[in-house]
Amino acid sequence: MPVVGISIERLGHLLRTPVPQDDLVKALERLGCDIEGFGIMRRFRCVRCGFVLEKTATEADPGYCDNCAADFSADPDLREELDSIDVIRLDLLAVRPDMFDVGGLARTLRAYLGHEPGLALYALAEPRLSVQVMPGLDEEESFRPAIACGVVRNLQFDHDLLKEIMRLQENLHWAMGRDRKRASIGIYDLAGISGQIIYRPVGPDELVFTPLGWESPVTPEQILKTHPKGCLFARLFNGFSRYPLLIDDAGQVLSMPPIINSEETKVTLDTREVFIDVTGPGSTLVNKTLNVMMTSILEIFVGSQGEAVTIRQPDDRCAQSPDLSPQEMTLDLDHARRLLGFHFSDEDAPALLGRMGHDAELIPGSRAAVRMPPYRADFLHERDLMEELAVAYGYDRIPRTMVPTMTVASELEGEGLADRVGRILTGLGFLEAMSLMLGNEEDHFSKFGLEVPAYTVLIANPISREQTLVRTWLLPGLLDILSRNTSRELPQSVFEVGNVTVADPDAETGTKDLKKVAMATIGSTAGFANVRSVMEAVVKELDEPFSVQPCVRPYYLEGRSAAVLGMDGEVRGEFGELHPLVLERFKLAYPIICGELLLPGQGWPPAQLMSAARISQTQ
Repeated sequence: MPVVGISIERLGHLLRTPVPQDDLVKALERLGCDIEGFGIMRRFRCVRCGFVLEKTATEADPGYCDNCAADFSADPDLREELDSIDVIRLDLLAVRPDMFDVGGLARTLRAYLGHEPGLALYALAEPRLSVQVMPGLDEEESFRPAIACGVVRNLQFDHDLLKEIMRLQENLHWAMGRDRKRASIGIYDLAGISGQIIYRPVGPDELVFTPLGWESPVTPEQILKTHPKGCLFARLFNGFSRYPLLIDDAGQVLSMPPIINSEETKVTLDTREVFIDVTGPGSTLVNKTLNVMMTSILEIFVGSQGEAVTIRQPDDRCAQSPDLSPQEMTLDLDHARRLLGFHFSDEDAPALLGRMGHDAELIPGSRAAVRMPPYRADFLHERDLMEELAVAYGYDRIPRTMVPTMTVASELEGEGLADRVGRILTGLGFLEAMSLMLGNEEDHFSKFGLEVPAYTVLIANPISREQTLVRTWLLPGLLDILSRNTSRELPQSVFEVGNVTVADPDAETGTKDLKKVAMATIGSTAGFANVRSVMEAVVKELDEPFSVQPCVRPYYLEGRSAAVLGMDGEVRGEFGELHPLVLERFKLAYPIICGELLLPGQGWPPAQLMSAARISQTQ
């Protein structure tokens, strides 16, 4: 996880009450923050775009700007050194993005330390600005339909605060936006915006604008090919023929989300009012991300004023954004006591939850009606509130007691075999990996030249286009892992032992889980003989009679693939050398050998799983 340096001076200012350093460290640790220590942070400003870079005392001076890629080595005058600051260095807690910045962290500490317990409320002024969403953004060719916006006025920036906002923006892209895929944030100087704002798709060469850090206007297509941010995030537009843009009434482009803002609307030290937008494929995460960003800015800039924005949809529906009303949930206190294992009275619960930034009111039946902050994105279940009780109470205060009953543990059926396979592959030099159970048709089938099998379990209402099905095989997950590690040393060998899910009308639930093992190696010398030796070693160690015969699959090179057959003649697995087209689709540049095997003892016709639905032979 990323490590950030929080200014001790500014944190102390926002806490409003002096807190001894030891008490501060203890509180942060109890809240789950991993403290790297205290130190001095050296700061540098990019003259071209105003971005502030931070380096520890032992790190070398920055050679280029992380924001606009200005080359400081070629032109040292583009880098300005600022005063150093004393910081506390923290590992970001991924589930608490509301604590990523000094304002959000101070808000959490004020409640936890009892200085300002309870729910923080934020009043928004009535909207003066509107955003018109145009048709087309919900179509496949330009899919990014969700947008949420807000305005903050009465700001006073300095170099530290400018850096704080930019850093929070990028950290939220990491934690909530999944590297801008599910949510991306734009922040603009409101003074550079004329009239109302339009959110619409445009063609690759339909117009030009000047991206942040550049001096000349270019087309959206040229940004994707030549701008550092465009090259980095062009993958998010794979398959797009039109790109989303924010444009004001005067035709001034604000940004090309989720890639880059325009130079004309960048935030500077002179900025006094900002417009904020968050865009993405789904509204839930987009709205949560905006709530975190807005409330953190309001906390950092004491005396600032938030203001709503009217969002007008193509079907004439209107809504005000953001929605900073509290979330509500009911907590069963008896259930919480049983699950947590320590006693607290009903009357203790509101105070404990108040230390975590909530308001709670006792209701009949030993329950509490809880109002939770709008910037908390980590409440999905009643048990999340139970965890809040435990953190407020203090895990170190929970009494240590012996387990009241003793039982003899035993392995779940099939887990012993899975563990054995894992030890075999580890001994052969493979690293174990874990990939996601959910995927999508493109990554799991289209990239392999396959049709979607009839037994695939599809998700009726997916939260995103990336998670539309439950996996039926493991290899796509391994290739995704390898594609994310192309900068690492080769060769790389990974394996996974895990469940896949298939539709089975004979099963009580309509689905059946099966356990498989897959392995993959990438490297310049990887060849068919290597993967055959690995697969044969695994099958022999499992003491399973088998035979090998050639097979044809669209994702393997012709003549370099084989099937593993059981004694009954059924296909139990396959292995081979991946076709270059598959490598290209996963953006991999070296040969890959791989294989997948259905573990013994599976009560489902393996031929259906291993080969029956893989009918496409097209390359």
